[in-house]
Amino acid sequence: MNQVSHPFPSIAVAHWGEHVNGGGDRVAWELSRVFDDAMLYVGYQDESIEPPDIETEKLINGRLSEMALKRGGIARMIAHMLGWQIAEPLRDHDVLVTSGNEPLFYVPPTEQVWIAYIHHTNRRQSDQIHEVDTGTFAPLKLLLYYAIRVAFDHNTHKPDLFLANSEQVKRRMVRYWGIPEEKIDVVYPPVDTNSYSPDDAETADYYLTLSRLDWHKSVDDIVRAFDGLDGKLVVAGDGPERDDLERIASENVEFAGYVSEERKKKMLAGAKAFIFNGQDEDFGISPVEALAAGTPLLGVEEGMTQYQVVDGKTGYVFERDESGHTIRTAVQQFEDTGVDWDASEIASFANRFSVQAFHDQMHEAVDRAVEIAEVTPEWYSEIEVTASNCEYDDTEE
Repeated sequence: MNQVSHPFPSIAVAHWGEHVNGGGDRVAWELSRVFDDAMLYVGYQDESIEPPDIETEKLINGRLSEMALKRGGIARMIAHMLGWQIAEPLRDHDVLVTSGNEPLFYVPPTEQVWIAYIHHTNRRQSDQIHEVDTGTFAPLKLLLYYAIRVAFDHNTHKPDLFLANSEQVKRRMVRYWGIPEEKIDVVYPPVDTNSYSPDDAETADYYLTLSRLDWHKSVDDIVRAFDGLDGKLVVAGDGPERDDLERIASENVEFAGYVSEERKKKMLAGAKAFIFNGQDEDFGISPVEALAAGTPLLGVEEGMTQYQVVDGKTGYVFERDESGHTIRTAVQQFEDTGVDWDASEIASFANRFSVQAFHDQMHEAVDRAVEIAEVTPEWYSEIEVTASNCEYDDTEE
């Protein structure tokens, strides 16, 4: 696709807040690069994780706001609710591209074109609400979750165009936020697939999982699956669940902790297969990185993960099972039959999630939003056309 030029001289990108160099942060930084290194405005700023080529400006300032943002929870949400509504620096730009949910509190000028990129709906208040415990405070939590849904119900109609990072998230935006389906396009997050290659390392005798070690990644099920298996599992990444995972792990499970980008590339290319068990994953960047390295994917049959696996070709899917039995079965199936596609074919499959594809689709999205936001009356255009076709004879009679 050819990159298009836009008639607007000023495009700004705004991200809800930089946080642990996660997938959302990387999308926001890439959005800035898409639009010729546009200024990136952030609600919460962490300069220690910012790439050197990204210019940022913090939107939410003041001592109380700083304390609320760092505290988290309801305090953080209130700080965002108050800080984003006016967001004065954003108002001078013709086109605004936002990243995340919190910028939806922004109230834009009439003429401004707004594209909102959504990574997820408020999951605890929507598709994961059934996980609220049944204790004494459960009713209060449900009341709070209802209030959060109401708050977002009033803020999900202002953008001209929404972008979802996967079909799964689009489905949730329609269901839980009530956004018309035709107002949402899907643009997959940018994965630097060109940075990964099957040639980065020889295939070795281990399976790999790599993610933040948090409850919703369900790494514990993978660890349990390797209890009694002959193969070796390497767990890369860090997080609050690590100590618990190490306690339940058998001797054939190795914990690599946080790994550098260079080591990650070699680990991905060297693994026999990559195992991913994230709960109803919105998108999932690490499985795509594994595919880009030519490594087969054994993934849970949920969320976007199920579509990143072409069964028998890029890997195998398994149903969620806390005992680890289904993961164990998928590993055994892979050991017995392998996959039909070779490493180069698997790597080519991952290119649909590339940085270049993201750039092309974002420019197309801005063009579409500009067209949607057009408010010139039809009769005015007709007058302009008529006037331009008039011939004037100014010669003296």
